[in-house]
Amino acid sequence: MPRSHRGPNAWRGEAGLSFVEVLLVVLLLSLVVGGLIPLLTGGEESYQEVRRRQGMIQNARVALDKLLREVRVAESFRVISPSLIRFTMFWGDGTGATPTVEYALNGVTGELEYRWGADWDSRRQITVQAQAGNAVASGYTVALTFDHAALVSAGKSLASGNDVRIRYWNGSRMIELDRFLDPTSAWNRTNTMIWFRLQAPISAGLTDVNYYVHYGNPGAGTPPANGDNVFLDYEDGTTLDGWTDRDTCSGTYSPSADGFVFTTSSGSCHRQYSKNVPHGDVEIFWGFWSSSTGASDGHQTGVSARRSDTGVGYLVTLADEVNTTLRIRYWTVWSTTGGAIVSAPASVTPGTNYYGRFYLVGSSLRAKYWAVGTAEPGWMVSVTHSTVASGPHYGQVDGYAAPMTHRHRTVIIRPRVALEPTTALGPEAPGARPDPLEALAGPFRSMTVTCFDATGATIACSPTTPVRSVQVALVVMDPTGRISDVTVTGQAFRQSP
Repeated sequence: MPRSHRGPNAWRGEAGLSFVEVLLVVLLLSLVVGGLIPLLTGGEESYQEVRRRQGMIQNARVALDKLLREVRVAESFRVISPSLIRFTMFWGDGTGATPTVEYALNGVTGELEYRWGADWDSRRQITVQAQAGNAVASGYTVALTFDHAALVSAGKSLASGNDVRIRYWNGSRMIELDRFLDPTSAWNRTNTMIWFRLQAPISAGLTDVNYYVHYGNPGAGTPPANGDNVFLDYEDGTTLDGWTDRDTCSGTYSPSADGFVFTTSSGSCHRQYSKNVPHGDVEIFWGFWSSSTGASDGHQTGVSARRSDTGVGYLVTLADEVNTTLRIRYWTVWSTTGGAIVSAPASVTPGTNYYGRFYLVGSSLRAKYWAVGTAEPGWMVSVTHSTVASGPHYGQVDGYAAPMTHRHRTVIIRPRVALEPTTALGPEAPGARPDPLEALAGPFRSMTVTCFDATGATIACSPTTPVRSVQVALVVMDPTGRISDVTVTGQAFRQSP
């Protein structure tokens, strides 16, 4: 059979493509595929970035919503620093205490951390030093004087002083102590004075640094301030528990909301009411008032100390000798006039409130008095008398001639050494809190809090400022650095500005 003739395009007809064309197709496919892979990879990366950004925003929203909900219903709050917000909630834990909530941005981890707890913003260490030759026993009462007005003006403490607490470190934990405002002092002063009881003895010339004053809690409730837990004894005239009538004179004794009251309309006799509080070296503080009517000797009022069961001891009388004399007397039995061992000119104005002090340390006896609202003077009478070193009773003494009405509004008896121990405050430090911070969300680069009043104007965030709304901005960051920062902002309108 004759072979057929094949022309130049015979192979194309059977194969469809020439060898050259195949090479061209392969090259084109390589270019397309090579370009498509980066396109697919870029699309996948964009999708992951979107997912990551959404996760960052959602994470921030969880933290922001919780913070704003609590700011909205908080009783009061403070921006302590750009990385710390602290506020007090209205509701408590059933014990009468209201919780303090704290949100803090951790500068190292970027985590927004928070905690709930009832504690105080700041504290200062108290150094108590016994003077040379004057050791003090456990139970001794010491005074602390500090500038409370400066703390109030700085927004660090309540004007009422309710947040001012004294705590003692016993080696394993902090113990809160009763603290008592001195009757001659007041809160929100530059020289506010409070008293507290030592928990351990201090040898002469040595110090104890285990005491702290804490302050800074807008929701602080009633502090422990029982005078009987601070002094040997404290009386405000509202009770008669433990008191005994030591005289046979006419007259009535009764407690009242305005002090311990003695009243008589007849008879000339020193009236005495005492309580058994064993003691030796003491100082007695008392506040008193005498009626604006009656005989001059009817204004006599005073206190007694170191009295034995039979009445031997010392007594201070004021407005003696027809309202002309302050005296310290030595008595041998109850209900006698006794003998004066030192005297000084003195008188009282009927209807005026007074304070007085009676000092008994060793054989040294001293006394003074002054009108409430005036400066406290130095000792008016001093004497050395070593007959009575101690005694179980101290008492209130009411005047000699009738008619009379007296009110003993305060009686405080406390231990005393010749040279009082001193107290000094260390630098301010953050208040110790037992509850740990817990991580809430993050990481964040920054937190910004802005406060507004009812008109929408920007104002300072402060417990005493009428903040109507609060705006919080959190800047979220990606720890890998691949995603740019995202700012999430929210605003809460407060229920009770």
